[in-house]
Amino acid sequence: MTGTRALVVVLVAAAAIATTVWTYAARGALHEDLPPAFASRTNPRLHDPAAAAAGAAIFQSNCASCHGDRADGHGIAAVGLTPPPANFRGTDVLARHSDPYLFYRITEGKPGTAMPSFRGALAENERWAVISYLRSLTPDLAHR
Repeated sequence: MTGTRALVVVLVAAAAIATTVWTYAARGALHEDLPPAFASRTNPRLHDPAAAAAGAAIFQSNCASCHGDRADGHGIAAVGLTPPPANFRGTDVLARHSDPYLFYRITEGKPGTAMPSFRGALAENERWAVISYLRSLTPDLAHR
């Protein structure tokens, strides 16, 4: 029985250490490295009741092909993309990122992914409306 208890203690300690290391590694990976021009931006459509509705229409026209009609990362153009498009419903993507970061990514795109820049395709107020729409989504934890 003593050998079994020692093994359990070692396994619990190893799990605790692994969890701690993973947590700190994940925090570092989530650091928002924003250019100064974006870091201080605020969403001017944050309290605009029409923004989420307008953003939903813009999202369907410009983003759903990759991110999916439900913003779950399962759009028809997502097949084979590495990394896959962000799932805004079944993950903590929105909780991890600020509005200025989302605005930056929509504006400039994301190197190393299929996410393009929408700087020339969407007006600034339209990009903010998309963010308002994304913030209005409810998580769908059953479809992660």
